[in-house]
Parts: sequence; structure tokens; C-alpha cells
Amino acid sequence: MSEIAQLLTLLAVAKALCVSPHTVRSWVRDGKLRPVRICRRLLFHPDEVTRFLAHPQSSGRTPTEAGCQ
Repeated sequence: MSEIAQLLTLLAVAKALCVSPHTVRSWVRDGKLRPVRICRRLLFHPDEVTRFLAHPQSSGRTPTEAGCQ
């Protein structure tokens, strides 16, 4: 049986990356972060978040710049 990854909510991704939900929506709008859309919800595969973090210059902002502590 294949492993099924749990999708992350927009709020969970924002909190993990130490940015606002608005910033995450902006990255989605700009095509920098690809969501899984279920109805109107934006959900994120953990591998997509990992890919995004591997290329911080694509976001224009890094989690450490966001002031997360």
C-alpha cells in the first residue's frame, strides 16, 4: 500500500514559514507555490512546501526574514 501524505492547510503553511496567510496566497497567485485545490480551499502537499523552501529566492522572502521565533 502506498503512503498517503497529509495535505497542509494554508494556515499551517503560513505558520510553518513564519509568514501571513496573505503572503502564502500571494505566492500561490504568483505561481511560486502550487496548491491542491479542493472546492475553494487551498491545501498544500508537504513535498511542494519542501520544493518551495529549497528555492527561497523564488519567494522573495525567507522564513528568517519574516521574524519567526
